[in-house]
Amino acid sequence: MSNRTWMTVPALAAGLLMLAVPNALAADRAVIYDVVQEGLTSDQIKRIDVSFGVEREMKESGEKDGAYDFARADFAAIPQKTVGKGTDEAGRPIVSQALDVDALRRIRALPADAALKKASALPDLVGVGGDLRAAPSVSNTELETADNEGRRTGRYALDTSISYDFSLNGLPVSGPGAKLRIAFAGDGSVTQLNSALRQVKAGEAVPVISPEEAAKGCAALYADNVRQGTPKLGYHFPELGQAQRIMPVYTCAPLGGDGTQANLLLPAVRDSAPTGGINALLLDGSVRATATEIKGGTAPYRLKWSSSSTVLERTEGTEIAYKRAPRDGKLAGEQLTLEITDANGLTGRATATFAGDGEAKAESIPGGGGYGELAIGPTDVGVEQTVDEWQCANDSGTGFRQVMNAHGINSAFNFFGTSAWERDFKKGSLGGTDSTYVDNVDAVFYTGHGGPNGFSFKDTSHDDGGIGPSDADWGNGDLEWLNLESCQVLRDTNGNMDQLTRWGGTVNGLHMINGYHTNARCVDGGTGRLFAQLLLGDWIYPAVPVRNAWAIMAITKQPSGRRYRSIGNIGAGGVTNVGDYFWGKGPTGPDITKAARTGMWSLSGTT
Repeated sequence: MSNRTWMTVPALAAGLLMLAVPNALAADRAVIYDVVQEGLTSDQIKRIDVSFGVEREMKESGEKDGAYDFARADFAAIPQKTVGKGTDEAGRPIVSQALDVDALRRIRALPADAALKKASALPDLVGVGGDLRAAPSVSNTELETADNEGRRTGRYALDTSISYDFSLNGLPVSGPGAKLRIAFAGDGSVTQLNSALRQVKAGEAVPVISPEEAAKGCAALYADNVRQGTPKLGYHFPELGQAQRIMPVYTCAPLGGDGTQANLLLPAVRDSAPTGGINALLLDGSVRATATEIKGGTAPYRLKWSSSSTVLERTEGTEIAYKRAPRDGKLAGEQLTLEITDANGLTGRATATFAGDGEAKAESIPGGGGYGELAIGPTDVGVEQTVDEWQCANDSGTGFRQVMNAHGINSAFNFFGTSAWERDFKKGSLGGTDSTYVDNVDAVFYTGHGGPNGFSFKDTSHDDGGIGPSDADWGNGDLEWLNLESCQVLRDTNGNMDQLTRWGGTVNGLHMINGYHTNARCVDGGTGRLFAQLLLGDWIYPAVPVRNAWAIMAITKQPSGRRYRSIGNIGAGGVTNVGDYFWGKGPTGPDITKAARTGMWSLSGTT
C-alpha cells in the first residue's frame, strides 16, 4: 500500500459504543434482565401502521421475530430524467439517467422539530419504558455534488430521520436487537421505519467483575502485544429471537498491536459464558474436529467453525471436516476456530493451532462474538474477507455469495483470511492483478479493517497488505459496484482531502463505491446476506437500487448513529449511476470514465 497512515485510524471496531453514563447500582453489581417479549406483537404493528399512515406492500410479512421493516419505494428518492438508452460492453441494456437539478432544489426536508414531534409517539408504541430509555437524534439523508476540482456544486437534504440510542438502568445498550429509526419525506409522510427491540423486566442484581479483572479477561482475547484500556460496562441486545435474558457485558478497549483492533465483548458476570473445547486432527491436508464438553451459559447453544485457510461450506454443528485449500498452496500452519454462542448471545471462543500434521486441542475463553467492528448477460461477483477469526465476518461474505449463487450468479472468487490478497484490488501498472480478480466481476463484497486512506489484508507476502487510493483504478475492466464493509474508508476527510478527492482517481468506469463515513461493524446475522437479498428482491421488498440496498442494510443491521455513504461519477449532461439497480432488476446506467467525468456525487445517511 502506498499510503500507510490508515493504520492509525480505528477500524471495523466491534462491540458496543459505550457512553460515560453513571450506573444506577454500585459499581460492583449490575441487573440481569428477563426478556418478556421478543419484538412487536401483531397488535403493536397494526397500531404503528395506523399511527404513521404506513401502507406496506411487501412480498411477505415483515413481522418475523417481531421486527418491523418498512421502506417506501421513494425512500430517499433522487429526482432523475432519462436521457438515453443503449447497451454495455457485454450487450446488457443500459439506461442513462441525469440528475434533475431543478427538482432537487425544490425538495424541502421536514424541519427537525417537526420530525421529532411526529416521531414522539414511536417509543411508546414499540414498548420503550421502565429501565429502558430511548434518546432521539435527528439527521438527513444528503446528496452532495462536486466538480472535477472537488468544489461543491450542490447539497440536498432528501429526508429527515430520527434514530434512537438506548440505555438500560443507566448503562448504554447496543446490538442488532436495539434498533429504532423512522424517516420522513418533506410532507411529513413516513418513508422508512424499522424496529428491532425486545421488552425486558428487571431481575436480580448480581456481582460483576471489576474493570481491572475485565481488562485481564480482554487481554486473553488479543495478541500479547495488544495493551488494554479500561473496559466499559453495558448491555448487548442480540438479534431478535435469540435471548432469554439480557446479561451485562464489558466492551474491551484494545490499544496498539500489529494493526487495528476490534472492540470485543466480555461477559461481566463471572462464569456466565458458555464453555467448550476442540479436539482436532490434521493429516495429509485434511482436518477433522469435534467440539467437546459444551456447557455453562444458557442452552441451547449455537456452534460455528471458521478456518484460517479454507472457506467452509458448512460451518455449524458439533463436528467439522474439510480438506485444506490455502490459495498459495502452502500447507504449513492452520488455525481452526470454534465460536460457542448461548441462548442469551454470550460467547466463548476456542482456537486450535496446527504447526503441521498431528493433533491439536484448545479450550474456550469467554468473550468475542456478537460484533466485529467491523440476470441479463454474463454476471458474476467476488468476495474478499480478511477477518477469518470473526464468525460474523465469515457469515457476511458467505451470505452474500450464497444469495448470489442461489440466483444463478457465479462467484468468480471467494477468498477469506490469508487467502485474500491486496494485489487482487491493485492496478496492473503497479504489479497488481485487479484485471483478473476485482475488475473482472460485476460486484465485489469486502469485509475487513480500514480507515480514510485505505483498507487492509492479513497476507503481506503478496504485496504490503493494504490498498490506498493511489493503488487502484477500478471500472476500466468490468467492475460496477465495490462494496466495502470497512471502517471510515469514505470518511468526510482524512485531515487533508475529502472522500471524493481521495477516491476519485480510483473511479474509472466504476459505477459506485459503497462504504462508511463512520466505523462499521460486521454483524452476527449477516450484513452481506441482507445486502444481496435487497439487491435481488429476495427479502420482504422487491429489488431496490444498489445505493438503497446498501442504505437499508446499514439501517437494519448497523448500530444507530453510524453514517453510510455511496460515491460515484457524474458524466456529461449530469448523467450518474446513483439510480443503478443490479443487472436485470431495474435500470442500470453506463460506465463513466475519469476522462468523461464532469464531477462526482456523494450520498450519505445515518442509521
